[in-house]
Amino acid sequence: MKTRCWLLATLLLAGCAEPDKAVTRATEDHRFALSLEVEKNWLHPGEILPMRVRVESLVGPLEHSLVDTLKLLVNNGALAPQQLVVAFAGTADSAAVGVASVYENWVIFQASPRATPQNQGEIEALFQDAQATLKIRITPLAESL
Repeated sequence: MKTRCWLLATLLLAGCAEPDKAVTRATEDHRFALSLEVEKNWLHPGEILPMRVRVESLVGPLEHSLVDTLKLLVNNGALAPQQLVVAFAGTADSAAVGVASVYENWVIFQASPRATPQNQGEIEALFQDAQATLKIRITPLAESL
């Protein structure tokens, strides 16, 4: 009987895995990597969380400039801003403006004040054909426990 209890407890804990604090996905052609990163993976309803957004050229500096939009979608919360303009300066373009091979910026996620612990915040980032999803656990306030 003890063995069954331990097995059941182990299975329950394994099913309650914490969301990751960072996710990275590459484009299909493996030219770019898209990353989302936060310092903590949980919030109380209504709280805010800064998130680092990073797009890296996996082939180093590009020969020709590239300007593209990174779109951000969210559920159980709000984001500011909801899109970023990613600009890579090309080595062949003498007047190009942008980063050489790594673009970074910050966005702010705010958990919905009406979110419950059964809900989960999800932030989706889309850059070219790469899609990265970061999940944020929403926990109850201490006085509601």
